Amino acid sequence: MAFEYIEIVDPIYKATHQEREEQDYVLVRPTETSMIPITLPDWQPEPCCLNKKFEALAQRIKDMDVQLCDVWMVSYPKSGTTWCQEMIWLICNDLNYEKAAGSKLRERFPFLELGGLRELPKNVDCFQDVLSMQSPRFIKTHLPVAFLPDQIWTVKPRIIYVRRNPKAIAVSYYHHSVSLHGYKGTMEQFVHSFINELQYYSPYHRHVVEYHSLEYEDDILYLCYEEMKKDLKDTMKRVCKFFNKCYSEEQLDTLAQHLSFESMKDNKSVNSQEWVEYCLRKTNREDKIKDVNSQFIRRGEPDGWKQELSPELSLEIDGWTEKKVTDPDQIALFQYD
Repeated sequence: MAFEYIEIVDPIYKATHQEREEQDYVLVRPTETSMIPITLPDWQPEPCCLNKKFEALAQRIKDMDVQLCDVWMVSYPKSGTTWCQEMIWLICNDLNYEKAAGSKLRERFPFLELGGLRELPKNVDCFQDVLSMQSPRFIKTHLPVAFLPDQIWTVKPRIIYVRRNPKAIAVSYYHHSVSLHGYKGTMEQFVHSFINELQYYSPYHRHVVEYHSLEYEDDILYLCYEEMKKDLKDTMKRVCKFFNKCYSEEQLDTLAQHLSFESMKDNKSVNSQEWVEYCLRKTNREDKIKDVNSQFIRRGEPDGWKQELSPELSLEIDGWTEKKVTDPDQIALFQYD
């Protein structure tokens, strides 16, 4: 078996996770990483916080066939993934808005390992959806470097990686966990579990650093949520260049409007609000359906975290980053303020 499964012994998690209705987490560590072209000296992957359900899918992902024309969209959760997916799909598909509107983003760009995280409706199998897609396949994942299919490192499909301010992630991830995972803890409790690397796909800093330390030639593109909010057209032009696509300024203006927060929120093919409502109804929380913080596309503000994160928690996240990231080249990846 290519994975080691480690029980979580953190006393706070063990004492409170049932009360908070946290997920049935387990730490997972890949045991075979020799193929991964990473430049970090003496690198070994740290255990990743996942769900016990992931064990049924882990090896299938590791062994899956990868195609050269695949497009892999990767991020730590709540980093602007949905926004990037819609942008990438349209740029790669000749700005076919009609086709995009005619099918859900999750069908055009399925979430590879979702079935290894949660119970899905009987008619949903995201992993099989990926395998069944016609080429080129568009694949979303939040998995760390060491969990990707082995064939990625020999086939070398294109990868896009997006990062985001951890303070913004913490706030967005908290609301996401309340609405989609049934989390019942406080913001402060959630942030502390995030800092303790006990949320899905943690450790966070290693996730970002490892992807930025790949020796992957010109087949990986790095994006940043805050830079997209500051100058979306510049990001779109970088994506176009990465995929050898060329569009006029007028076409890019139209795309930018399509990708605006207001447009994305109103776009039923992109906004998976029905999935949020499904989860809320399943856990008898229909009263939260109209809550702004229970919306799949919630606020879309680059500095919205400042309105919700206490100064004390903000300082704790800063201290956490200072402790975890000491290399000057890596520190730049986490400087947003």
